[in-house]
Amino acid sequence: MQLRNAIFALFLCTAFFISGQVVLAGDKPVEIVFSTYMPTSYGYLVQPLQEFMTQVEKETAGKVKFKFFHSGQLYKGKQEFAALERGEIDMAAPNDLYLTGIVPETGISNLPFMWKTPASMQKSLDAGLWKLGINDKFLKHNVVVLGTAAGGPYQFYAKGFTVTGSDSIKGKKWGVSGSTASKAIELMGGSPTTMSSGELYLALQRKTIDGCTRPLITGLGRKLYEVVDNISVTNMAYFTCMLAINKEKWDSLPKDVQTVMIKAAKQRDRRQLELLEAFMKKAIKQYESNGVKVHIATEDELASFKKQMIPVQNWWLGKVTDGKKYINFIAAHH
Repeated sequence: MQLRNAIFALFLCTAFFISGQVVLAGDKPVEIVFSTYMPTSYGYLVQPLQEFMTQVEKETAGKVKFKFFHSGQLYKGKQEFAALERGEIDMAAPNDLYLTGIVPETGISNLPFMWKTPASMQKSLDAGLWKLGINDKFLKHNVVVLGTAAGGPYQFYAKGFTVTGSDSIKGKKWGVSGSTASKAIELMGGSPTTMSSGELYLALQRKTIDGCTRPLITGLGRKLYEVVDNISVTNMAYFTCMLAINKEKWDSLPKDVQTVMIKAAKQRDRRQLELLEAFMKKAIKQYESNGVKVHIATEDELASFKKQMIPVQNWWLGKVTDGKKYINFIAAHH
């Protein structure tokens, strides 16, 4: 009996309790490798990821430890998802602009003038937009989606003119970031050229293009305010940032850790929206302080744009057989 008590006392001395579960002091924490191509200067996108990791480590009392790699230290944006699928990294925050070739339904976020504000987009996401089938398709790629957050709307940048409608687009050359934006520009009579953000500055400076479509964060990060003099805030289209984990890694985690991560992921989505909204207000003032004229699109202008973009939706529906349910869902939840 005395030997049994001694063994039990020794056990208590070498263990501690987390959420009612006993964890041996000698157990090593679960290591999660988190990689993002985004630089830390992308504050409203990266800060919520850092807060997510801090919350998980704190609420699991050290059962989980993250190794965080940013700024493309491990993989670039277009390489990241494949590395996540293969399990070469455990977690990432993929941008849906890089995923439309893998899961075409993710292109719903890039359709022009579907939402007026980031908050209205996040409302659709929180209501379950990606649960209509997108999350299940990512599961087939060995990826579990824990959260999806609005990544910021695209605006019109221009040199020597202000975009107030399709007449402002017509006959001009535009730098765009994808096939959906190309279709939109074509419908308004413009000439689109797909190019990376890093190419925009010189293209605008050399007048290879007359304008471009990009989020406000890109214009500041790439110093486009030095080569444009007008920005029209239309919230033309969006992108989303997933919070995703390799499925095999996810399945290996204890249930209590999974619960903590799901909770923290929801907090990350809310936090990103909060920081995005604050950033947009600050960014507009920054552009104005750099001599850029900022035009906020009127309701009439937005209504006209949206009407002209219906063919873009039809083009997308031709690529996504069940796409109509996503558009109908947004109409009911935004």
